[in-house]
Amino acid sequence: MLEQNSGLGRGLDALLPDTEDDAVTEVAIAAIEPMPDQPRGRFPERELLELAHSIRQHGLLQPLVVTESQQGKHQLIAGERRWRAAKLAGLSNVPVVIRSADEQRYFELALIENLQRSDLSPIEEAKAYTRLMETGHETQEALAKRLGKSRSRIAQMVRLLNLSAEMQAALEQQEITTGHAQALLSQEGQMREQLFRAIKEKNLTVRQAESWGTTIRAPKIVTEKPSWLHQLELDLGLKIDRQGSNEKGALTIRYHSGEQLEQLVKRLAGKDGG
Repeated sequence: MLEQNSGLGRGLDALLPDTEDDAVTEVAIAAIEPMPDQPRGRFPERELLELAHSIRQHGLLQPLVVTESQQGKHQLIAGERRWRAAKLAGLSNVPVVIRSADEQRYFELALIENLQRSDLSPIEEAKAYTRLMETGHETQEALAKRLGKSRSRIAQMVRLLNLSAEMQAALEQQEITTGHAQALLSQEGQMREQLFRAIKEKNLTVRQAESWGTTIRAPKIVTEKPSWLHQLELDLGLKIDRQGSNEKGALTIRYHSGEQLEQLVKRLAGKDGG
């Protein structure tokens, strides 16, 4: 399972205006531009409208963090969600703290700010880590130390980009969870595709998805079983051992948890809602 976000505070003092020493000034909202390749790509309309309503009532309480002016424009380092909501609220000027940083630092600060204040989606986070390592020419371990995160967390997230575009989209749209995604990564090729379909069509739990590889085999591997028996394994999501022949024998269904047993009994009793 993926660990929870932790240790995100390192570097935030250089990003967020939390002390009286920071000089807060006002600039025209039209003079601020979002940062290209901002780590967070999704801004749900409902959240923005709610924040815009709050800004109309109380003002923008947290200053934005921007770069020094270049050709009359400031670039956002942190606070794009607040900037978008302020535009919806009709503000002409907004409070800002001006920072000086290079392009790599901009991206790192934006990543930290988003992780701390409004979580990135798993795929957005994975892409952000990948870009930071590519542009900074550093290892997962070095990046983990700079961001105050564990190397295993970064490795787990980056591996999500090995999923197909369809699987990544399902994760982005919350049709599957990161737990399901990790289970998918434990499979390859046809088995991964079969598991993905089963997760969506049969609404498998993460535990069921994790045990899939030990309870079922791909057709190309299990060639000695009759097609009807293999199809039964696919339908139940469980491994079935056969003793005897078509005329006489026994079938043994293997399960690995009480939850699997309960689901099996419901299926056999015709109470699975199918």
